[in-house]
Amino acid sequence: MPEEKNKIDKLKKAYLYISRNPSVLEEKVGEIKSFIEDKINTETDYKVFRPDSENTDGELENYISTPSLFSSRKIAVIRNIEKFNAKFQKTIAKTINGQDIVFILTASSEKINKALLDALKQEGSIKKLRPPAGKDMLKWLENKASVDGIVFTDEAKSLLIENVNLDQNLLKNEYSKLYDYISSEDKKIIEGKAVRHLVPRVYSMKIFDLVDYLGGRDKNGSIAALEEILSEDSNLLGLITLIHRMFKSMLYIKTGDGTTGVTAFLEKNINMPPYFIGKLVNKYIKFSRNYSNEEIVKIFDLLNDYDIKFRIDPSENKNLAKRMIAQITDIKSKEF
Repeated sequence: MPEEKNKIDKLKKAYLYISRNPSVLEEKVGEIKSFIEDKINTETDYKVFRPDSENTDGELENYISTPSLFSSRKIAVIRNIEKFNAKFQKTIAKTINGQDIVFILTASSEKINKALLDALKQEGSIKKLRPPAGKDMLKWLENKASVDGIVFTDEAKSLLIENVNLDQNLLKNEYSKLYDYISSEDKKIIEGKAVRHLVPRVYSMKIFDLVDYLGGRDKNGSIAALEEILSEDSNLLGLITLIHRMFKSMLYIKTGDGTTGVTAFLEKNINMPPYFIGKLVNKYIKFSRNYSNEEIVKIFDLLNDYDIKFRIDPSENKNLAKRMIAQITDIKSKEF
């Protein structure tokens, strides 16, 4: 046990993990919790703070000031630190420079209070995490299947990785579903048919069609594609992200950064081969001629508004999607 405690004692005062991919951050927090859960009392000395919770400032100060009776150090996990107010971030900075508590921070960007960043650079660690590439996920799948004594056909492997859209956590969840299915079968071989039946796509292919129709200002095509998506009861997760990515790419093209700027943006946000990025760039250059800068800015405001609404009441997502697409297709500026 003393050796386990030493591992906690050797941790730095704070760790900041940055990634635009929520799944990557979720994976990292999970790894850390697995590492510490048998070394401290997680009921009293491990607490997660989120930006949407109430009385966060007071809760943090209370947690920090309460001494631990069971563990050598307390752990505070702060999700999306960039979304907390300056006071909250400064409290963490002050604590890093003072009391001995370990902060695990996650963020989607480096837009963080300067005092906190300075404290992290002096006493902690800052690491940018990249989403897994397709080949990394394939390697994980093959190794896991080998250990579990099952076999995926090449078609099944490709379909599974494609369907989870390079999401490592989702890959693990869907793998567990397939493992449970094959465990009762005599032949431990998973074929493409099983993947098609058991693993839904994160994005319906019609969602990509819908985004393209919006890019082409095709109102009728957009509405028809949305109706098909809703009739399939497709997962609407990520629809706003895909639309936002397209319009942000258009803005890069229209504001002087041109091909270089939009290529760098897409390479940073999409883990795909160069030829795929090139095809997207060419498509977005064509789409950018259909919208004015003013219209794109208006669409950003709409997307931000609906992003909040989608999160508040997921049960209303279908109605919200209809209203959102209707507003985007009706957007107008003085230039058009």
